Amino acid sequence: MRRFLQKSSIIGIILYQKNAQHLFSDFIDDLFGDGGITLFALGSEDMKRLEHVSLSFKLDFDDAYRYVVAEKFDLVLVSFDKDFGRTEKGRIEPKDLIS
Repeated sequence: MRRFLQKSSIIGIILYQKNAQHLFSDFIDDLFGDGGITLFALGSEDMKRLEHVSLSFKLDFDDAYRYVVAEKFDLVLVSFDKDFGRTEKGRIEPKDLIS
């Protein structure tokens, strides 16, 4: 199963404010080194697609971002969020992964 982590800087912000920058490096190593997490990023052209996706499927920014990432990298959306049910890709719920 491919997993991804949307870019988020909140952990870095908190650790840097607490003068614990070294912990952020450890955190990144744990996630991307041994944690099996892949980071997917959107380029500027991909970001322009967010408006179309948001308006077409009535998604807010973060849902549109996740949708475009899933679309670009051919990922399955795994979410409890029923808003993805209005999209062409659809979604599956976490329980659907358990067999």
